[in-house]
Amino acid sequence: MSHLTRTERPDRPARLAAALLAGALLLAGGAPALRAQEEGGNTTTNSARYRFEGNKWLALDLAVGDVRAEAIRFEWPATILRIKTAYKGLAKVTNGSSRQVKIGVAIALYDADGRLIGAGTSGTTLGTVDPGDTAQFAIEFGNVTARLEQAAQFHIALEAK
Repeated sequence: MSHLTRTERPDRPARLAAALLAGALLLAGGAPALRAQEEGGNTTTNSARYRFEGNKWLALDLAVGDVRAEAIRFEWPATILRIKTAYKGLAKVTNGSSRQVKIGVAIALYDADGRLIGAGTSGTTLGTVDPGDTAQFAIEFGNVTARLEQAAQFHIALEAK
């Protein structure tokens, strides 16, 4: 067994990158979904990988219980009056349950070789999504954008609390 001193432990960003890579490798085999449940049973997460297409609505088949990610649209930049708009995704999530829920959405983008080229998250910050309502979440890809035009697939995680 290896014992690391405090200075030898990987820093938090390195641990996070290793965890993301491990998750990506686990799902790279085409597994349809990954589910995790937080202790206490109040938070559930489900994820799936899809083929990427920009600037059109894509149907999703992703649910956490009765909460469903219905569709997503990736909006790639356009130049309007010499100002370039942002890279973003718009995810539509419907709460088909009988209770109010908090929603979290995370997206990772991959190139044709399966390399991670961008990521973003969104969700409810104040309040919840009421039973029967559909909410739209904007996921911005604002800092790592150099290779986003090469996106070939995406992985989306949906969390409901």
